Amino acid sequence: MTPYTHTNTMTNASSLVRYALTFFIVCSLCAQASALALSTTSASAPLGSEQQSVGTTTNLKINAVLSKIDQDLLLGYLTTLVNYAPRIDGTYGCELSAKYIHAQFQEQELNTRYQNWTSWGNRYHPHKYSCQNIEGTLPGIDPSDDSVIIFNAHYDGVKAGPGANDDGSGTAAVLAAAYALSQFHFNRTLKFVTFAGEEIGLIGSQAYAKEAYEHNDNILLEINADMIGHDNGSRTMRVISTEDAGWVADIFQAMASNYSIGLTIKPGFTNRVGHKMTGSDYAPFLEYGWESVSCWETAGDPNMHTAQDDLSNIDLSYLVNTTKAIAGALAYLADLPETPPQVRITSPRVGSRYAAGMQKHDLKNFKTIVLDDIWIWAEVHYGTVPIMKAEFYDNGKLVSTITQAPFKWHLNERSLGNHEIMVKVYDQLGRTSTDWRELRFINLFLKNR
Repeated sequence: MTPYTHTNTMTNASSLVRYALTFFIVCSLCAQASALALSTTSASAPLGSEQQSVGTTTNLKINAVLSKIDQDLLLGYLTTLVNYAPRIDGTYGCELSAKYIHAQFQEQELNTRYQNWTSWGNRYHPHKYSCQNIEGTLPGIDPSDDSVIIFNAHYDGVKAGPGANDDGSGTAAVLAAAYALSQFHFNRTLKFVTFAGEEIGLIGSQAYAKEAYEHNDNILLEINADMIGHDNGSRTMRVISTEDAGWVADIFQAMASNYSIGLTIKPGFTNRVGHKMTGSDYAPFLEYGWESVSCWETAGDPNMHTAQDDLSNIDLSYLVNTTKAIAGALAYLADLPETPPQVRITSPRVGSRYAAGMQKHDLKNFKTIVLDDIWIWAEVHYGTVPIMKAEFYDNGKLVSTITQAPFKWHLNERSLGNHEIMVKVYDQLGRTSTDWRELRFINLFLKNR
């Protein structure tokens, strides 16, 4: 694992320019506020009673962000990525793609870095690979808020084809969103990330999520885009959320409806419990307990992993709309003053072995092994209203209810097998949040209760 370092390309002068640009755009648009599709009142209405309006200024900012995303911008990014194909992990085409993405993030004056990783592929790709993830960070301006929103896609491809849709479309969307959003300031930090290693077993995203977990990064939400450029005329995008992130799909729908984006949002859910690392690069984030939203086209692409996945496979107007929906949601979320609570099991940690309640050493992947009894600790993040209670479940059975922090439960029973531990909290507004941890629990002798 390489050290966590950034190449900071921000300067005081460029920061002042950015502030001036934001101020100028907002002022110039204020005269048109009455004609906007989304007023201050209507901004909060479709998002549910738990959401707060962030005001006319943010609505104007969202309109300005969306105005910067067009077909020429996306086609430029996508053409370059297709020209570097095949973007097979570890090859020169993949390396050139990484350099190109890094250069784009630097041009956008993001805090830019490579994350180098080396790992074996899956059983279908039995080789040792050395590749890079690329991260561009737009720091938030609220010093009291350390939460992060991540928008990511994978830039690697397969030998058979150019990978225009899989996943040049998602990568182009990340670059376009970064270009548009980087021209403004937001309260929360936004990270734009492109992964290698997706096609060989989600290896790049595993390395990134593991590093973020080890650094205790405060990730509010991860948004993954994988194949969002091919359409059969439905003009529909699937937004698949984890259990506690369904409210984010409402924001996507509001973006499409209120900002005249020609797109219908089809929401859905994925369960983090027993997910088993399938699908796309959102999967490692699920294993570490973070909330995720995954964006997909609905048509299905018969040209995936074939030579026909070239630029002719892309519906550019559709890709513009899917990118705008994501960028608009990012802009809204980055300034949203309040979000629903999120509960996280903070001990025992993912990927560790415990004995006598103490963390002993790290394990590969996402295993957690516990020898002897242990206390299960849970903490609530983003809780702006009181938490009424926390429920602990062991293999689906309610075993404890706690009505005030700290929320903890003593796991102490005879065991020589796997346990699915879940915690569920309820706040004063009736909102709930859950987290889950799978343990290999070995405890042959009961300790004092």
